Amino acid sequence: MYDGKQVVRIENHFKSSDLYNIGVEMNDRKGTGNYDKDRKQFNYEYVPIMEKNLYQEVKKRLERNNIEYLKRPNTNLLNGITFTSGPEFFESLGMTFVDSGRTYKKGNKKGQAIKVPYIKSKEDIPQAVSYFFDSCMDYLKELVGEENIILAQVHYDEDTPHLQAYFMPIVNEVKRKCYVKDNNGNVVKEEVITKKGESTLVPKLLRDDKGKIKYEVVKGKFLNNDQFWRDRGGKNSYFTIQNSFNKFIKERGFNLDRGNIGANVEHKTKLEYQIEENKAELEELNKEKENTLKIIENSKNGLKNIENSKDNEELLNPVKRKIGGYKEDDVLKIIKYTKGLQKKIIILNTDNTNKDLMIDKLSKENDSFKSNTELIKRNEIIKEQKTTIKEQKEEISRLNELVDILKSNVENLKDKLEKEINKWKNRFQKLCDAIDKVLGRKPKEYIEDYEDLADAINNDNYDYDKNEEKDKDDFEIEI
Repeated sequence: MYDGKQVVRIENHFKSSDLYNIGVEMNDRKGTGNYDKDRKQFNYEYVPIMEKNLYQEVKKRLERNNIEYLKRPNTNLLNGITFTSGPEFFESLGMTFVDSGRTYKKGNKKGQAIKVPYIKSKEDIPQAVSYFFDSCMDYLKELVGEENIILAQVHYDEDTPHLQAYFMPIVNEVKRKCYVKDNNGNVVKEEVITKKGESTLVPKLLRDDKGKIKYEVVKGKFLNNDQFWRDRGGKNSYFTIQNSFNKFIKERGFNLDRGNIGANVEHKTKLEYQIEENKAELEELNKEKENTLKIIENSKNGLKNIENSKDNEELLNPVKRKIGGYKEDDVLKIIKYTKGLQKKIIILNTDNTNKDLMIDKLSKENDSFKSNTELIKRNEIIKEQKTTIKEQKEEISRLNELVDILKSNVENLKDKLEKEINKWKNRFQKLCDAIDKVLGRKPKEYIEDYEDLADAINNDNYDYDKNEEKDKDDFEIEI
C-alpha cells in the first residue's frame, strides 16, 4: 500500500523572454496559483536569486562559469522541475489539511473537496515533510549538478506543498558541424540563395560520402538543452527520471507510487492545469446557469397554468395531480374523495324509478359535501399553496434580477477587456513603427519577428550596418 503518488513535472523550454514572469511568480508570488498570503512566510528557499532579477542571475552565472551558449532569443536558458505528491501523502507525514471550500473540476478527483495545508507556525510543518523536500533537493543536485541550479524554493502557500526549481542545462561536450577548409586552414565559403531570393556567402559544410554532415566532439562547458536531454535518454529521458527518482526516494524511506510504468507523458504546466480547471469551472457555471433558467422558465409555465385554470375542478383531474406547487398526497386524497362522489352520482342517475329518492339523496350528499371536513381541508391546502405560489413568484422575480445583473456585468467586462486589448495593440504598433523608423527598415510581417528583433538588440546580437541579426555557430542540434 502506497502513501501517495509521486509527482515529478519537468518543463524544458524557458527562454530569455520567460525569465521575468518566472522571477515574479517565484519571489512575488504572482501568477496562476491559489496563493495564501498568510502561509507565504513559511516558504523555504534552498537557492535564492543573488542578482536583481532572474535574467541577470542567469547571465552572470553563465559569464562567471565561462559557459558557452547561443545568444539568441530562442535559446533555452532554463529548465524547470517540480517535486510533490497529493495531500494524502503529506497527511501520512503528519501535516494537517483543511477543506478549502473549492472542489476539483477535472481528473480522478472531480467533484471532491480541495484540501489545503493548515499552517499557522513553523511547528505545523512536520520534520518528515522538510526531510522529504531535502531528499528531493539531493536528487536534483545529482541529476543536474548543484552548480547549475539557479533557483529552488519550497512553497507552502499553494494548495499542495511542492519543491519548485530552475536549472541551466549544462553539458561537458557538444557536437559541432565541420566545415570545408583550404590548404591554409581557412573555412571555404559557398554562394547560396536566401529565402528572400538574395545571394550570400556562407561557410561550406563538410559532408561524408553519403552526403551527411560531419560533426566533431568539442570538450568544455556548454549550455545546450538538446544535448542535455540526449545524455539522459533522449525521448526516454522522462521515463528514466521517473524511475530513478522513485528508487531514490524509496531508499530515503518514502513510500510513493511510481504510477503507470512505461508512461513517458509530459506533465501539464501549472498554467495549463489552471486553465483547464477554470474551463471546467466555467462549464459547470454555464450548466448551473442553464438549469437555473430552466427552473425559472418551468416555474413561470407552472404559474401560468395555475392562473389560467378555468376552475378548481381541473386540480382534481388525475392527469394534472402533479401540478407544480401542490403536494401530491393532499391532491390524491381530494381525487379519491371526488371519485367516490362521482360513483354515487352515477348510481343515482341510473335509478329512474325513484327520482324523489334520488333528489333527496343528492340534496343530502350536497349538504354533506358542503359540511365535509375533507372539503374544508382541501380549501385550507389550496389557500396554503397559494401563499407558496406567491413566495415562489417573488423568488423567481429575484432570480430574474440576478440573471439580468449577471448578463450586464459580463457585457461590461467584455467591453473593458476589448478596450484594454485595443489600447495595448495600438501601443505595440507605435513601438513597432518607431523601431522600423529608427532602423530604416520595412515593417515586419509577424509579431514574433519583432520579439526576435528586440531580443537581438537587447543581447547585442544585431548588426546595424547590415540591418539584420548576427549569425552565430549552431551549438544546439535538433533531435
